[in-house]
Amino acid sequence: MLLDKLNIILNSSDEFSPKYIISSFVKNNLYEIPSMSIDAIALSCHTSKSQISKYVKSLGYETMKDFKDACLDNISSIERTNKTLFSLQNSIEKQFSSFTNHIIDELHYTMNQIDEIDLLKLVNDIKESKRIFVYGHGHARTLCTYIQNELSAKQKETIICDVDFEKEYNFQDSDLLLLISINGNTFYFDKRVVHHILKCSVNTWLISCKDNINFSKNYLYIPTLNDKYNDYLLRHILDFILMY
Repeated sequence: MLLDKLNIILNSSDEFSPKYIISSFVKNNLYEIPSMSIDAIALSCHTSKSQISKYVKSLGYETMKDFKDACLDNISSIERTNKTLFSLQNSIEKQFSSFTNHIIDELHYTMNQIDEIDLLKLVNDIKESKRIFVYGHGHARTLCTYIQNELSAKQKETIICDVDFEKEYNFQDSDLLLLISINGNTFYFDKRVVHHILKCSVNTWLISCKDNINFSKNYLYIPTLNDKYNDYLLRHILDFILMY
């Protein structure tokens, strides 16, 4: 997604470079960008319209409209996933106790409902694969880094795929591709990426808390009772999987 692209630029570029300055402005003004003209964006970034157009194309968008649509998609995603579970006005101890109890209930439900055959098959596929490729965006991309760190400690070569899945990967028969989509958003906002992944001739697994996803390859569904705990439940299952 767009925020992933912006973060990559901000993490790797000189802070005085045009790409850094524009990326910083876009990230800090994401809600305003869809209604701004290219002239206003250029003026705010102290650059030219042509530089903004070049920047937009470098992110993979053909037109400003495509770029602004990506901003709207990210705004929509943020509003769905940005959750506040605690309040500073209430007892921290009671809130922590309630949260812990809910997580325990969720964990018991997940472990009782998850398809054990699929779970063990995924664990075995990870063990038997020589290389692991992982893909995700948003918070799922953070989990990709976590998977990479854990598997690297086991001397398992692990590669995080680029956020647009545009790089040509030379997949081998012994490789495994893991697609992490916590709430299934990838299948609504990145259909091109999903289509590309499905075309790849490689053993592929999707891990998601979203049920009824139309996915023709291996699919580990993580059952949950309440969507607001999906991040925690999927991370817990990953911990279990990575302890083999």
